Amino acid sequence: MPWTNDAIRKRVAEMTRTYGDWVIWEQGLPCACRAATGLRMSAGCARCEGEGFIWVLPRKLKGIVMPARSDRHLSTMGWLNPSDLIFSPDPRHRIGDFDRITLLVPLPSEPEVITRGQSFRDGVLGLAPTEDRLAYQAARPLYCARHDAPDQLFVHGDAYVFAGKRLRWLEPPPDGTVYVVKYEALTEWIAFSTPLNTIDRGKHLGQRVLLRKRHLTNLRGNSARDAAAALGA
Repeated sequence: MPWTNDAIRKRVAEMTRTYGDWVIWEQGLPCACRAATGLRMSAGCARCEGEGFIWVLPRKLKGIVMPARSDRHLSTMGWLNPSDLIFSPDPRHRIGDFDRITLLVPLPSEPEVITRGQSFRDGVLGLAPTEDRLAYQAARPLYCARHDAPDQLFVHGDAYVFAGKRLRWLEPPPDGTVYVVKYEALTEWIAFSTPLNTIDRGKHLGQRVLLRKRHLTNLRGNSARDAAAALGA
């Protein structure tokens, strides 16, 4: 007997409940600073911190997460970075352009090079003088040391601790010290390309959402315009 679209929807929902993982889903919206005459998106924007987007209405959502490279069609078209993911949410929910997905399984993040105290001097909101801003919410420390003394480690719990997206110093090095930190994090991913929808005989059977790590996506707008500005055009 042939499968009906309702039977397929139920099967997809069952697979998602059985094999899916919980994530945090937030809707992405353009920041109001885009409309402010003469105001470039920068760390000075109190709403988006220069990303040009804000994320609202967080909720837990279950979906199947897979490496994007397993999709031969997308790989052949050259759309992928090696680290991209494919996310298939519960068919009852629909992900939109620039929505943010936060994985709740800690993963190693790329090492960050940070200048001690620079985030505070840049006016990042909610940051104390003894804190530096991190790209992601830190879950477990892996490495932290000055860039010019890589074998002299700062010990987590003695010299510093993590507090969400902040590194809080207990024994801070001098302001201006450049150091490298690596940690496991709750990584954030952006639906940077319009999600692919599966439609069968007028019924929506679910999405395949292409995700890219937040710090690798350019949400600020036209890259050609940015390049022209850098060249003085």
